[in-house]
Amino acid sequence: MMIRRGLLSFIVFTVVFTSVVAFGHAPASASGDREVSVSNIFDSLDVEEIVVKFKSGVNVPYQDGIQRELKAKKDSGLDSTFSDFPDLKVNRLFHIIDKEAKSTDHAKAVFQNYYTVPVPKGADAGKLLKKLNQSKLVEVAYPKPIPVEDPSLASNTTPVLPSNDPNYSFQGYANAASQGINAPYAWQYEGGDGKGISYVDVERGWALGHEDLAAHSVTFLPGGTNIATSANHGTAVLGVISAVDNTIGNIGLASKAQPMVSSWVRGGGSNIAEAIIVAADALEAGDVILIEIQTTHGNASGYVPVEVYAAEFDAIKYAVNNGISVVAAAGNGSVNLDTFQDYSGKYVLNRTSPDFKDSGAIMVGAASDTVPHTRMYFSNYGSRIDAYGWGTGVHTLAATDTTSTTGYQSSFSGTSSASPIVTAAAISLQGIAKAEFGVTYSPTQLREILRDSTLNTPSSSPSTDKIGYLPNLKNIIDNLPVPFIDTVAPTQPLNLISPSKTATSISLAWDASTDNVGVDHYEILRDTVPIATTTSTSYTATGLDAGHAYVFTVKAVDAANNKSLPSSLYIFTDTGNSVTVYYKKGFATPYIHYRPAGGTWTTAPGTAMPASEVAGYNKFTVNIGSATSLEAVFNNGSGTWDNNGGSNYIFGTGISTFTAGTITSGPPMTATVTIYYKHGFSTPYIHWRPEGGTWTTAPGDVMTISEVPGYSKITLAVGSASRAEVCFNNGSGTWDSNGGSNYFINTGTYTFDSGTITAGTP
Repeated sequence: MMIRRGLLSFIVFTVVFTSVVAFGHAPASASGDREVSVSNIFDSLDVEEIVVKFKSGVNVPYQDGIQRELKAKKDSGLDSTFSDFPDLKVNRLFHIIDKEAKSTDHAKAVFQNYYTVPVPKGADAGKLLKKLNQSKLVEVAYPKPIPVEDPSLASNTTPVLPSNDPNYSFQGYANAASQGINAPYAWQYEGGDGKGISYVDVERGWALGHEDLAAHSVTFLPGGTNIATSANHGTAVLGVISAVDNTIGNIGLASKAQPMVSSWVRGGGSNIAEAIIVAADALEAGDVILIEIQTTHGNASGYVPVEVYAAEFDAIKYAVNNGISVVAAAGNGSVNLDTFQDYSGKYVLNRTSPDFKDSGAIMVGAASDTVPHTRMYFSNYGSRIDAYGWGTGVHTLAATDTTSTTGYQSSFSGTSSASPIVTAAAISLQGIAKAEFGVTYSPTQLREILRDSTLNTPSSSPSTDKIGYLPNLKNIIDNLPVPFIDTVAPTQPLNLISPSKTATSISLAWDASTDNVGVDHYEILRDTVPIATTTSTSYTATGLDAGHAYVFTVKAVDAANNKSLPSSLYIFTDTGNSVTVYYKKGFATPYIHYRPAGGTWTTAPGTAMPASEVAGYNKFTVNIGSATSLEAVFNNGSGTWDNNGGSNYIFGTGISTFTAGTITSGPPMTATVTIYYKHGFSTPYIHWRPEGGTWTTAPGDVMTISEVPGYSKITLAVGSASRAEVCFNNGSGTWDSNGGSNYFINTGTYTFDSGTITAGTP
């Protein structure tokens, strides 16, 4: 039984899991923030029933008809929903669980958070979905799946005719399982020959005018160089996938797909990552990139896949995050990838290790051409490898240089020959999905299909071969999964803390987020600027200024680039061996000329001191290393100096205030305004100034999550002013300025709730 949904009549929002060369120098041929608009999708839905998952701790009985209990929660989102939809009913989703059930089975306790909401007759389901998802009590609301019959796939409107291609009989890798991938079975169906799908082969040489390729008019993507000595390899790869159905020689396993090529020889040197990015930019979601490259590494005795290097890894992620499936050769180094360590000593290719880094690529190993298929001695192996193809005896095209127009070979080998076989299977499945459903598989779903042990052909000993499975297109097509579009963002990463910090670094840690498919990575921002991504639940920011305040923000991101609500932390680095000087009175535009005690002076006139957060003061922070004090003088930048009568000024480590020649320890004594903020913007910013002072730069300062649930919080230093003038925004151009009059908040602590300001904490 397959699943469809109202959006385009089929989309599912739930998870569907279902040539050898000698070792030498790298690189070598392998022959050897987008955020999805949920509201826009909801607008197009036509559904009769909605599933609602309430957050843990909402504490409503697990029974039918809980509208009264929900109304008693006084949640503004649900109150508005019931107001707009007065006939709304909320019933339990699972009838095998009743209100008497206890949560002794923790694995099943989560199911008591699920309810079902029939869409009232004539109601706008899209509007109802949006309103339910706006409730702070709701974790997610989505259309309920509708079972439908298995599809009857459309016949191919442009039949493939392999019998008149004279070399087809030599292409055993096309045969039915368990010998091959059963390409002819896919060819029966519209799209199974690759029609409607484009792909890019990333390597460095091809004979694009070959008689069995010329009809494709293969595009050579810009920026690369076509290398004659590699033409045989690239031509052989293209032949496996794209040899034209033309009565001349071979026939490609996905012969109607549109091939393109991208060379990693660029500007006289090599740039594999750039070649991948260029390939990704030439394709659309649902298309495929084949990476026919392997590389060397100081920690490996043989070739390894290119994704072990950061730039190539990020380039692959870029493609995958844009919906493009990437197939990559595992390499011919006889390396156990589970034991490989990168230069940081991390097991980045071991799926069972906490160090594992998943690029999203489909990684391919090589097996024998005989049944049962056995891992070829040269093939890399390990849990990272998803699928295998023939690593020997592959009949395909050949070329002596880039101008060759004829040539065939019968012994193309390595993970180089295996990878295009798997790539062709991926292209065929994308073509069928596009023709049948109107949308292709996501890279994650496609990889899971090809990794599925129940659908594909195992090697002779999966537990020791460790090269994944040979695609079996008949089995996959007979059990064809429905493509799904993931529009559900991960949960917010909670409990963001700093376990440790120094004068120049801050470590962060947070609770893991959850997602309906899976969290792909976390995005780290510093003062609203993205600075890093990580797959772990910790991160250390380095190179910071001592005694400086920063706002760090963490968002969880899934493979569909849905981003969670942010968690933020306002924190100072340690002062340590650093000196912060607040300067008041003297020069209107002060410069500080300084040296760590006993060290070297700056070049006169020194450094301009910027305005500080305290009205009327300038501020400068400097790390003085192992020194214990700072020797300094001030000037106006134009030759007028204040050097303390020739004795200079001495500032100890930490924070000092300089006022008209007098130095006091600590920051300036200043009045503050503390604001608790609720309702309005989910990620509020405050644009403010001490009354009569200078405004912050728009959008202002991000307000961090407070210790009071549901509230954000910020403390403003207003100096000698008696109140702050403020307005709020969402950081993206939507403002609340009190109808143009702004808000005025006195010194002390106040609560702001939907435009109403009250004294004290919430």
